[in-house]
Amino acid sequence: MAPIPLGAIAGLVLSSTTSFLITGRLFHPYQKKTPSTWRAESWRQHLIAMLLQTIAGAGLGCLFAVGGAPPVGIRLFQLGAAVWLVLAACILTLALYVNWHRGFVIGLVIDWTVFIAGVLLACAWLSGGA
Repeated sequence: MAPIPLGAIAGLVLSSTTSFLITGRLFHPYQKKTPSTWRAESWRQHLIAMLLQTIAGAGLGCLFAVGGAPPVGIRLFQLGAAVWLVLAACILTLALYVNWHRGFVIGLVIDWTVFIAGVLLACAWLSGGA
């Protein structure tokens, strides 16, 4: 299977499992510490978030393909680290201006770390690069 659909599928699976557990359960209580920051949650928002993470997974699959479909190893780690640095810098920049609790920011960074690693590992393993 091609890396882009693999990334999309992995993104969907991870958004509905690990992202739900990390951001939605473990670090969700930190949202209560900054109530004026948040909108009321709905299923519509959760579905849109899952769709966006599916698109993010497809994007990671595309980067995986452009990066030469590296097998599990140092090149895959380097690709993941580069993507993580960009995303972490974006999250931390937003956190400077948005009234997020530090605990929520930590959870968000952990969530996206697991997401990036999971999608890239899924692409490597399922495309036969393990």
